[in-house]
Amino acid sequence: MSDANCPCCNSSMQMQGDAVTGHLHFCEYCFGILTSDRWLGSNMNPPTLRNVRTGVFNGEQAGYKCPTCQGEMVKGPVATADGSSIEVDGCLKCGSLWFDNREIEPFIPEIKDILPDARHHSPISWGERIVGLASALTFGARSHERKNSDNTDIFKLEKDDSDQEE
Repeated sequence: MSDANCPCCNSSMQMQGDAVTGHLHFCEYCFGILTSDRWLGSNMNPPTLRNVRTGVFNGEQAGYKCPTCQGEMVKGPVATADGSSIEVDGCLKCGSLWFDNREIEPFIPEIKDILPDARHHSPISWGERIVGLASALTFGARSHERKNSDNTDIFKLEKDDSDQEE
C-alpha cells in the first residue's frame, strides 16, 4: 500500500504495518481506518472477516476510488455480533476495507491497542474539528486549512467576494 489520503476528509493518513502482516492507514483527523487485505487476514478472526467481506462485496457502488490503488469502491451492510448493521466500504481491486470512525471496533475490539493514541498525535480538539468542518461547509467557503501543532489559526476560510457586506 502506498501513501493515501482519507476518502472522508482528504487528510493525509498515517500508515503502519509491514509487507508481511499488511498495512493499516489511520486518519488522525476523522479517525477513519483503511486496512489492506493482508492486514485484515492477520488481525481479524476468519469467520468475522468472511462476514465482513460478504456484506461489503455483495453491496453497491460507493461512488469513490480506493485511496491506495484507485480501484472501484463498493459498500454494503455488515452484521455485527449485537445484531446491528454497519456500512463498510471495500475495494474490488485490492481488497482493502474502509471503516469510518469507530466502525471497526465491533469486528476488532482490540483496535484501540493497535492504533496510535490520537490525543498524542493530534493537537486538534473535537470542538475545533466540529467548528472547522461546519465552517468548511458554510455557504461561500471555498477551502479550509489545518495548521501545525501550535494550535493557532487551525482553520482559515476564504469567502467569495459576493459574500462580503458592502
